[in-house]
Amino acid sequence: MSENPIIAINMSKVTNTLESHEKMNKVGPKVCITTAKHPGFLGFEQLIQTGIHPMGGRFGGGALDMRETLNPIGMFQYTVWKDVKSHEEMHYEQFDTIYELCGACLDMLIEGPWEPLYEIRFSDLPPVLAMTDVPHALAASFANQQPVPKMALASQRSVVVGDHWVMDGHEEAFEEGARKTLDWLKQHAPGMIGWMILKQIGVSAIGSFQLDPEGATKATLGANPPRYATNYGTEPTANPPIPAQTPAQYFVHMEWESPEHAHQGLAKALVNYELLQIHNNGVLAHLDRGPYYMLFAPMMEEGSWREYLVG
Repeated sequence: MSENPIIAINMSKVTNTLESHEKMNKVGPKVCITTAKHPGFLGFEQLIQTGIHPMGGRFGGGALDMRETLNPIGMFQYTVWKDVKSHEEMHYEQFDTIYELCGACLDMLIEGPWEPLYEIRFSDLPPVLAMTDVPHALAASFANQQPVPKMALASQRSVVVGDHWVMDGHEEAFEEGARKTLDWLKQHAPGMIGWMILKQIGVSAIGSFQLDPEGATKATLGANPPRYATNYGTEPTANPPIPAQTPAQYFVHMEWESPEHAHQGLAKALVNYELLQIHNNGVLAHLDRGPYYMLFAPMMEEGSWREYLVG
């Protein structure tokens, strides 16, 4: 394991209606406030899907902007933790409250929730800033005779999540190739802000509401939470109770200035000869499935967790 925090990503697909968006904005902050009560909680990012990257026509039915047409629409809730144990403890201690809050959203849920846990294998993400913070950041870099830093503007960037399933035994080679690809993009692609490589280490049964048979059959629209128990027991554990995806699942998390910058940047892996070799040999040659790129926009975030990243 790296020294970085771990990220739990609660994934769901919801109806793309005005009522759903209104409910997200009402329930989401309450869930975040409940989650933040645990001392192991470091921060979060709430993301709503805006489209996909078609990767040279392979997913030609998609588009960069599908906010009006994509239904159901994907929602990814990143929560960042000191360790897996902290995440599982919080869900156990706050089970009734979170069940009631999230259960109230079941009438807009199409798929999920499913909450895998990810190790941050490598990262090169700048801090999240507002426009009013930019002059200070620039002045600090000039004063220290440092290059102008990359900046992630709060709620004003496009997050691209690339799903990759890696052949057994190829994990180290894939990670090396992915890092070279992402480093190249950050150096040469306009609008590339930063990146992380995430490796799935398991799935939280309690975070996914993957309850035992008695609990699953008692699920309601938020009222009368069942007794907490999953097929893996009734107590939180220090390790993910549901085994990790095999073949190994990686998410490549990238942040771009806009969807258009992401489109132009990712396309370089297909049309720039130097990057084509790096990506073909270092990434595509090691995959069982993928890549599939989803585009998201930040809805809410508390980004101070980036201070804990060690590269």
